Amino acid sequence: MAEVWRRRDFVWHLAMGMVRARHNSTTLGLVWWLLDPLLLGAVFLLVFGVILDTRRGDPNYIGFLLSGLFAFTYTRQTMTSGATAITANAQLIGTKRFPRLILPLSAVIESAVAFAFSFVPFYLIAGLTHGDWPGTYTWILAPALVMQTMFNLGLSLLVAQLVIPIRDIGNLVSYLSRIWLYVSPVIFPLDERLRNAPAALVTLLHFNPMAALLGLYRGALLGREIEPYHWWGSAGWAVVTLVIGVLTFRRIEPRLARYLD
Repeated sequence: MAEVWRRRDFVWHLAMGMVRARHNSTTLGLVWWLLDPLLLGAVFLLVFGVILDTRRGDPNYIGFLLSGLFAFTYTRQTMTSGATAITANAQLIGTKRFPRLILPLSAVIESAVAFAFSFVPFYLIAGLTHGDWPGTYTWILAPALVMQTMFNLGLSLLVAQLVIPIRDIGNLVSYLSRIWLYVSPVIFPLDERLRNAPAALVTLLHFNPMAALLGLYRGALLGREIEPYHWWGSAGWAVVTLVIGVLTFRRIEPRLARYLD
Protein backbone atom coordinates (compact mmCIF):
# COMPACT_ATOMS: atom_id res chain seq x y z
CA MET A 1 0.00 0.00 0.00
CA ALA A 2 2.93 2.34 0.69
CA GLU A 3 4.22 1.66 -2.82
CA VAL A 4 0.79 2.42 -4.28
CA TRP A 5 0.77 5.74 -2.41
CA ARG A 6 4.23 6.63 -3.70
CA ARG A 7 2.98 6.04 -7.24
CA ARG A 8 -0.25 8.05 -6.76
CA ASP A 9 0.69 10.42 -9.61
CA PHE A 10 1.01 7.45 -11.95
CA VAL A 11 -2.37 6.13 -10.77
CA TRP A 12 -4.03 9.47 -11.49
CA HIS A 13 -2.43 9.95 -14.92
CA LEU A 14 -3.29 6.38 -15.89
CA ALA A 15 -6.93 6.91 -14.89
CA MET A 16 -7.16 10.21 -16.78
CA GLY A 17 -5.57 8.59 -19.82
CA MET A 18 -8.30 5.95 -19.72
CA VAL A 19 -10.94 8.69 -19.46
CA ARG A 20 -9.60 10.46 -22.56
CA ALA A 21 -9.13 7.25 -24.53
CA ARG A 22 -12.58 5.78 -23.90
CA HIS A 23 -14.42 8.10 -26.32
CA ASN A 24 -11.43 9.61 -28.11
CA SER A 25 -12.55 8.33 -31.52
CA THR A 26 -16.10 9.72 -31.27
CA THR A 27 -17.28 13.17 -32.34
CA LEU A 28 -18.79 14.12 -28.99
CA GLY A 29 -15.86 12.71 -26.99
CA LEU A 30 -16.24 13.12 -23.22
CA VAL A 31 -19.80 14.41 -23.64
CA TRP A 32 -20.74 10.73 -23.78
CA TRP A 33 -19.96 10.55 -20.06
CA LEU A 34 -23.12 12.63 -19.63
CA LEU A 35 -25.15 11.14 -22.46
CA ASP A 36 -24.69 7.47 -21.54
CA PRO A 37 -26.57 7.54 -18.21
CA LEU A 38 -29.14 10.01 -19.56
CA LEU A 39 -30.02 7.86 -22.56
CA LEU A 40 -30.20 4.75 -20.38
CA GLY A 41 -32.40 6.67 -17.95
CA ALA A 42 -34.70 7.70 -20.81
CA VAL A 43 -35.08 4.06 -21.88
CA PHE A 44 -35.91 2.93 -18.34
CA LEU A 45 -38.33 5.82 -17.88
CA LEU A 46 -40.17 4.88 -21.06
CA VAL A 47 -40.33 1.16 -20.29
CA PHE A 48 -40.93 1.16 -16.55
CA GLY A 49 -42.31 4.64 -15.92
CA VAL A 50 -44.68 4.96 -18.87
CA ILE A 51 -45.41 1.54 -20.38
CA LEU A 52 -45.43 -0.49 -17.13
CA ASP A 53 -46.53 2.49 -14.99
CA THR A 54 -43.98 1.77 -12.26
CA ARG A 55 -43.88 5.47 -11.35
CA ARG A 56 -47.42 5.33 -9.99
CA GLY A 57 -47.53 6.73 -6.45
CA ASP A 58 -44.20 8.57 -6.66
CA PRO A 59 -44.53 12.23 -7.72
CA ASN A 60 -40.78 12.44 -8.36
CA TYR A 61 -40.15 9.16 -10.12
CA ILE A 62 -37.65 10.78 -12.50
CA GLY A 63 -35.39 11.79 -9.60
CA PHE A 64 -35.85 8.39 -7.95
CA LEU A 65 -34.92 6.54 -11.15
CA LEU A 66 -31.95 8.70 -12.14
CA SER A 67 -30.41 8.75 -8.64
CA GLY A 68 -30.52 4.96 -8.51
CA LEU A 69 -29.43 4.43 -12.08
CA PHE A 70 -26.44 6.80 -11.94
CA ALA A 71 -25.16 5.30 -8.67
CA PHE A 72 -25.64 1.74 -9.88
CA THR A 73 -23.88 2.56 -13.17
CA TYR A 74 -20.82 3.61 -11.15
CA THR A 75 -20.64 0.17 -9.53
CA ARG A 76 -21.47 -1.67 -12.75
CA GLN A 77 -18.66 0.09 -14.60
CA THR A 78 -16.15 -0.91 -11.93
CA MET A 79 -17.24 -4.53 -12.31
CA THR A 80 -16.71 -4.51 -16.07
CA SER A 81 -13.47 -2.53 -15.77
CA GLY A 82 -12.20 -4.86 -13.06
CA ALA A 83 -12.84 -7.81 -15.36
CA THR A 84 -10.35 -6.44 -17.90
CA ALA A 85 -8.03 -4.27 -15.76
CA ILE A 86 -5.36 -6.97 -15.50
CA THR A 87 -5.82 -9.02 -18.66
CA ALA A 88 -5.93 -5.93 -20.92
CA ASN A 89 -2.60 -4.72 -19.52
CA ALA A 90 -0.65 -7.97 -19.77
CA GLN A 91 2.17 -6.34 -21.74
CA LEU A 92 2.54 -3.55 -19.16
CA ILE A 93 2.64 -6.11 -16.35
CA GLY A 94 5.29 -8.14 -18.16
CA THR A 95 7.63 -5.19 -18.75
CA LYS A 96 7.23 -2.92 -15.70
CA ARG A 97 7.55 -3.48 -11.96
CA PHE A 98 4.77 -1.80 -9.98
CA PRO A 99 1.97 -2.86 -7.61
CA ARG A 100 -0.64 -4.55 -9.80
CA LEU A 101 -3.37 -3.13 -7.56
CA ILE A 102 -2.76 0.15 -9.39
CA LEU A 103 -4.60 -1.13 -12.48
CA PRO A 104 -7.99 -1.87 -10.82
CA LEU A 105 -7.57 1.29 -8.73
CA SER A 106 -7.13 3.40 -11.89
CA ALA A 107 -10.24 1.81 -13.39
CA VAL A 108 -12.25 2.74 -10.29
CA ILE A 109 -10.98 6.34 -10.43
CA GLU A 110 -11.97 6.50 -14.10
CA SER A 111 -15.51 5.40 -13.24
CA ALA A 112 -15.62 7.81 -10.28
CA VAL A 113 -14.85 10.73 -12.62
CA ALA A 114 -17.71 9.68 -14.88
CA PHE A 115 -20.01 9.40 -11.86
CA ALA A 116 -19.03 12.90 -10.70
CA PHE A 117 -20.00 14.26 -14.13
CA SER A 118 -23.44 12.67 -13.82
CA PHE A 119 -24.41 14.96 -10.93
CA VAL A 120 -24.63 17.89 -13.36
CA PRO A 121 -27.44 16.48 -15.57
CA PHE A 122 -29.10 14.92 -12.52
CA TYR A 123 -29.56 18.24 -10.74
CA LEU A 124 -30.62 19.96 -13.95
CA ILE A 125 -33.32 17.37 -14.61
CA ALA A 126 -34.45 16.76 -11.02
CA GLY A 127 -34.24 20.45 -10.18
CA LEU A 128 -36.22 21.67 -13.15
CA THR A 129 -38.88 18.93 -12.96
CA HIS A 130 -39.39 18.70 -9.19
CA GLY A 131 -37.28 21.38 -7.54
CA ASP A 132 -34.65 18.98 -6.18
CA TRP A 133 -31.65 21.29 -5.93
CA PRO A 134 -28.71 20.85 -3.54
CA GLY A 135 -29.73 21.48 0.07
CA THR A 136 -28.60 20.96 3.65
CA TYR A 137 -28.75 17.18 3.21
CA THR A 138 -26.38 17.22 0.22
CA TRP A 139 -23.39 16.75 2.57
CA ILE A 140 -24.38 13.06 2.75
CA LEU A 141 -22.98 12.71 -0.78
CA ALA A 142 -19.42 12.83 0.61
CA PRO A 143 -19.60 9.76 2.91
CA ALA A 144 -21.82 7.94 0.40
CA LEU A 145 -19.27 8.45 -2.37
CA VAL A 146 -16.37 7.40 -0.14
CA MET A 147 -18.10 4.20 0.98
CA GLN A 148 -19.24 3.29 -2.52
CA THR A 149 -15.74 3.86 -3.90
CA MET A 150 -14.28 1.59 -1.20
CA PHE A 151 -16.88 -1.06 -2.04
CA ASN A 152 -16.28 -0.68 -5.78
CA LEU A 153 -12.52 -1.08 -5.41
CA GLY A 154 -12.93 -4.24 -3.37
CA LEU A 155 -15.45 -5.57 -5.88
CA SER A 156 -13.15 -4.71 -8.79
CA LEU A 157 -10.27 -6.60 -7.17
CA LEU A 158 -12.45 -9.66 -6.53
CA VAL A 159 -13.78 -9.72 -10.11
CA ALA A 160 -10.25 -9.31 -11.51
CA GLN A 161 -9.07 -12.33 -9.51
CA LEU A 162 -11.84 -14.50 -10.94
CA VAL A 163 -11.23 -13.42 -14.53
CA ILE A 164 -7.43 -13.81 -14.49
CA PRO A 165 -7.38 -17.65 -14.33
CA ILE A 166 -10.79 -18.16 -16.00
CA ARG A 167 -11.28 -15.65 -18.83
CA ASP A 168 -14.81 -16.85 -19.62
CA ILE A 169 -16.06 -15.27 -16.40
CA GLY A 170 -15.47 -11.89 -17.99
CA ASN A 171 -18.25 -12.63 -20.46
CA LEU A 172 -20.70 -13.26 -17.62
CA VAL A 173 -20.06 -10.02 -15.76
CA SER A 174 -22.47 -7.93 -17.85
CA TYR A 175 -25.26 -10.48 -17.36
CA LEU A 176 -24.64 -10.74 -13.63
CA SER A 177 -24.69 -6.95 -13.30
CA ARG A 178 -28.00 -6.84 -15.17
CA ILE A 179 -29.55 -9.34 -12.76
CA TRP A 180 -28.16 -7.32 -9.87
CA LEU A 181 -29.81 -4.21 -11.32
CA TYR A 182 -33.27 -5.79 -11.26
CA VAL A 183 -33.00 -7.09 -7.69
CA SER A 184 -31.80 -3.69 -6.44
CA PRO A 185 -34.09 -0.72 -5.65
CA VAL A 186 -33.04 1.13 -8.79
CA ILE A 187 -36.29 1.08 -10.73
CA PHE A 188 -38.73 0.77 -7.81
CA PRO A 189 -38.59 0.77 -3.98
CA LEU A 190 -38.16 -2.65 -2.42
CA ASP A 191 -40.87 -2.10 0.18
CA GLU A 192 -43.41 -1.03 -2.43
CA ARG A 193 -43.01 -4.02 -4.73
CA LEU A 194 -42.37 -6.62 -2.01
CA ARG A 195 -45.30 -5.67 0.17
CA ASN A 196 -46.81 -9.18 -0.11
CA ALA A 197 -43.51 -11.06 -0.32
CA PRO A 198 -42.24 -13.32 2.50
CA ALA A 199 -40.48 -11.41 5.26
CA ALA A 200 -37.34 -13.53 4.84
CA LEU A 201 -37.07 -12.50 1.17
CA VAL A 202 -37.50 -8.82 2.02
CA THR A 203 -34.79 -9.05 4.69
CA LEU A 204 -32.44 -10.83 2.29
CA LEU A 205 -32.88 -8.19 -0.41
CA HIS A 206 -32.26 -5.44 2.13
CA PHE A 207 -28.79 -6.96 2.65
CA ASN A 208 -28.08 -6.18 -0.99
CA PRO A 209 -25.16 -3.68 -0.86
CA MET A 210 -26.88 -1.41 -3.37
CA ALA A 211 -30.02 -1.20 -1.23
CA ALA A 212 -28.04 0.52 1.54
CA LEU A 213 -25.97 2.70 -0.77
CA LEU A 214 -28.95 3.88 -2.81
CA GLY A 215 -30.73 4.79 0.41
CA LEU A 216 -27.89 7.18 1.21
CA TYR A 217 -27.83 8.67 -2.27
CA ARG A 218 -31.56 9.29 -2.32
CA GLY A 219 -31.30 10.95 1.07
CA ALA A 220 -28.49 13.16 -0.24
CA LEU A 221 -29.99 13.96 -3.64
CA LEU A 222 -33.73 13.93 -2.95
CA GLY A 223 -33.95 14.59 0.79
CA ARG A 224 -35.67 11.27 1.46
CA GLU A 225 -35.62 9.48 4.79
CA ILE A 226 -32.42 7.57 5.58
CA GLU A 227 -32.82 4.46 7.70
CA PRO A 228 -30.10 3.26 10.10
CA TYR A 229 -29.28 0.21 7.96
CA HIS A 230 -28.42 2.52 5.06
CA TRP A 231 -25.48 3.78 7.14
CA TRP A 232 -24.25 0.58 8.79
CA GLY A 233 -24.98 -1.50 5.69
CA SER A 234 -22.99 0.82 3.42
CA ALA A 235 -20.08 1.05 5.86
CA GLY A 236 -20.05 -2.68 6.52
CA TRP A 237 -20.07 -3.70 2.87
CA ALA A 238 -17.43 -1.07 2.02
CA VAL A 239 -14.96 -2.18 4.69
CA VAL A 240 -15.48 -5.94 4.36
CA THR A 241 -15.36 -5.98 0.55
CA LEU A 242 -12.29 -3.76 0.37
CA VAL A 243 -10.33 -5.70 3.00
CA ILE A 244 -11.13 -9.08 1.44
CA GLY A 245 -10.41 -7.75 -2.06
CA VAL A 246 -7.01 -6.29 -1.14
CA LEU A 247 -5.84 -9.27 0.94
CA THR A 248 -6.82 -11.89 -1.62
CA PHE A 249 -5.41 -9.82 -4.49
CA ARG A 250 -2.07 -9.58 -2.69
CA ARG A 251 -1.96 -13.38 -2.49
CA ILE A 252 -2.53 -13.86 -6.21
CA GLU A 253 -0.34 -10.95 -7.37
CA PRO A 254 2.97 -12.94 -7.47
CA ARG A 255 1.33 -15.46 -9.83
CA LEU A 256 -0.12 -12.95 -12.28
CA ALA A 257 2.70 -13.28 -14.83
CA ARG A 258 2.13 -17.05 -15.03
CA TYR A 259 -1.58 -16.63 -15.74
CA LEU A 260 -0.98 -13.92 -18.36
CA ASP A 261 1.69 -15.75 -20.36
